[in-house]
Amino acid sequence: MRSLGKIFLYASAVLLGGALAAPQAWHLIQAFPPNLMGGLIGEVQRMPFHRYLTRSLQVAAILLLIPLLRSLRIRSLSEFGLHRNDHAARDLATGVSAGLLCALLLQSVLLLTGAFGLSVLWSPSVLPRILMTSVAVAVIEEFLFRGVLLGFFRQIMTPAAALLFSSLFFAGVHFLNLPASGATAVPPCWWSGLAMLGAVGSTLPAWSLTGWAFATLFAAGILLGWLTIRTGSLWAPVGLHGSWVFGQQLFNSAARFQASAPEAMLPLAGPSQCHGAVPVGVAPLLSLLCAAVLAVLLLRRRPRPAHHAIIRHGG
Repeated sequence: MRSLGKIFLYASAVLLGGALAAPQAWHLIQAFPPNLMGGLIGEVQRMPFHRYLTRSLQVAAILLLIPLLRSLRIRSLSEFGLHRNDHAARDLATGVSAGLLCALLLQSVLLLTGAFGLSVLWSPSVLPRILMTSVAVAVIEEFLFRGVLLGFFRQIMTPAAALLFSSLFFAGVHFLNLPASGATAVPPCWWSGLAMLGAVGSTLPAWSLTGWAFATLFAAGILLGWLTIRTGSLWAPVGLHGSWVFGQQLFNSAARFQASAPEAMLPLAGPSQCHGAVPVGVAPLLSLLCAAVLAVLLLRRRPRPAHHAIIRHGG
């Protein structure tokens, strides 16, 4: 089989395996005492099923990546432009700093303009779940999108083109947009994951909101990809991605969109899309620009990674 066929087979196996594993993961988690790990298990048990499916797909993508890489004769991540990082702690701190600045600026603007209002029902008990989710999402998505996908593209095109196409793919994947299942949905059956995948795209918002959300994801993908290429590792993008997710989920738990209509405050801001993960409007784009400026300043004296030619594999 040629490389393209192997990648298609890999994607199909990820979808099938993740969809079949998600209901089993849901039932397994429900079997644990809710107060285990200081109540963290209870928080996970209350998560809607579509989040179990999302995580199962991500885990399947990582597990099945090993046989894919072997079949493509890729021996190490250095062939993707990722190398040992002697500045890991500094790069991680740079990413976290840029992400926190981005989140703080964005959320301040959203509150000051009245687009969002704080809720009196917020509870600090959500912090462990948000922190766990932030770390898991950042590590998994950065490994898949910046570590593997960007690396694949860099094998067949220039770094600039690879950055562009990987960012477009990163943004587009989020609009597979699994339909929300709700925390009170009936227990999933073995086919529930497959049924949910079959309904992908059925809950897309208005095109104006979709367009702004796509722009946010694309800009974030460009920044995260640039950090990967600039540092030759995933520490900085993981730090930025994780702090961004942490800030966004913390904000979602404490604030609600309060404009009269979803598009009432565009182009400045709108209700977050993709189950609250993606803010929309000019405000998040400007906050990402500020994060990019800070990252550039913090990395200006960081030695560039040693040049390593990326090995290109034929079909």
